[in-house]
Amino acid sequence: MDKKMIFAVLEDTESQSVIRALHDAGYPLTLIDSTGGFLSRGNSTLIAGVDSSDVDGVIELISQECTPSINPFNTRATIMVFDLEYFEQIS
Repeated sequence: MDKKMIFAVLEDTESQSVIRALHDAGYPLTLIDSTGGFLSRGNSTLIAGVDSSDVDGVIELISQECTPSINPFNTRATIMVFDLEYFEQIS
């Protein structure tokens, strides 16, 4: 099956609910603490390797879990999806 790599950059305040929702739905993920944006605020970068058929479900869960922003210039999440040439999980 075709695999994709999803990177999602979220504000730290959003990360725990998103992680919980993705974990509960059975999606594997890795969390990396990161900084960036204006004033170098704390962010969380989530990385998930999923089947291409799961990409829409992951994006939908992230969208549902992020709190709507009252600031129109504030990004709730930045999501990037990449094709994977090679994917292996070692047990």
